[in-house]
Amino acid sequence: MTSKLLTGIRVVDMTEVWAGPMGASLLGDLGADVIKVESFPRPSSITRTTPPAPGGEPDDPPWERIAIHHIANRNKRNLTLNIRTEKGAEALRRLIASADVMVEAYSAGTTERLGFGWDVVRELNDRLVMLSMPGWGTEGPYEGYVTLGSGLDSTIGHASLRGYPDRPVEQTPPIFHTDATGAVSLVSAVLSGLFQRERTGTGLFIDMSQAEAFAWQLPGAFGEYALNGRLPERQGNADPHVVPHGCYRAAGGEATDATSTNLEGARESSWVVIEARTDDQWRGVATALGHPEWAELGHAWSTVVGRLRAREEIDDELSSYAATDTAENIAAAVAAAGGIAAPVGHNSAFLTNPQFAERGWLQPIEHRYMGLQLMPGPLWSVAPDQPSFDVPSGLLGEHNHELLRELDYSAEEIASFESEGIIGNAYPGR
Repeated sequence: MTSKLLTGIRVVDMTEVWAGPMGASLLGDLGADVIKVESFPRPSSITRTTPPAPGGEPDDPPWERIAIHHIANRNKRNLTLNIRTEKGAEALRRLIASADVMVEAYSAGTTERLGFGWDVVRELNDRLVMLSMPGWGTEGPYEGYVTLGSGLDSTIGHASLRGYPDRPVEQTPPIFHTDATGAVSLVSAVLSGLFQRERTGTGLFIDMSQAEAFAWQLPGAFGEYALNGRLPERQGNADPHVVPHGCYRAAGGEATDATSTNLEGARESSWVVIEARTDDQWRGVATALGHPEWAELGHAWSTVVGRLRAREEIDDELSSYAATDTAENIAAAVAAAGGIAAPVGHNSAFLTNPQFAERGWLQPIEHRYMGLQLMPGPLWSVAPDQPSFDVPSGLLGEHNHELLRELDYSAEEIASFESEGIIGNAYPGR
């Protein structure tokens, strides 16, 4: 059973892609009744731009086979709604009036133009906690600008910190940390808002800039420039203060570059991370390599300063050593000797990880179109309740009738919603 911490809290989720939907799912994991309001008949951003997973039957709706939707929309009920019609707008007004939280992530000014800005919704529900999370906040010269993780990553300067010093700055993996920080920031902001509401009895508006929330993840980089006047350099796998500190190719698989974006090549490669922050850890690494004398007093590499001066030579030695065995065996040998090492797992490695399996974090989920899938679980487990997918990622419009009945619409009214295209369970022409 999902946690009951937020039982009785209703959340209206009007977000798309990743950060907002994932954050709303985390609220669902905590027991909130999260209602995903899908734009209709306009497909969502991910539906328009993301290819569906392979397999399935020819007549399967492609939007039901999009991986990111399945990961970021669990524990929600799904409602399609055309709020550009008066009937659809009225249904949303009723939903907001029944809710505790409303979350939206459109570009600044969009909800106001749609007729659902804070000044309007607070009149519908004076206990509502509304969170708006445009990329750069709700006000300022960027008002109306649209962005996703790549834009935020670049604006805050994270793109210039990632990657390798000998590679072009734009050659960075297309995985953006802002998607994660936005989701978790949403949860903390909403919970804080709910606590405040309990104290005051009235709702409130939260303006959460995803860019500003992400900037606090980079205090070292900002501090280096603001206080010391230094621009941090891209380090790749290195650490400016630690040697060894790197990722080395192990035996097995083809010689694929560690930064390759080729999926097949990445699966066939094998890498191990090795580091030593202290002299004792360096002694363990040196012993594993068969050269304990490298850690003895008097040797040039026995001190931190000496190892920093010999970064290239030590990296060459570790590269040669790593190539003699598999990543798993190399990591085990170094760790047993007292050093720090771990094999680099591929994206799917956690699916067979015994730690995750023992904790029950990975959960088998049956889906109408995707079949039985092993899915990653919530961020937390709150005793005595066990985290679960009480509601797998909802099918398009799966809960239309259920939710509209809760909003006091009759069967005849719901039928008119369908006939007029205000709700539906399939995108027209797709």
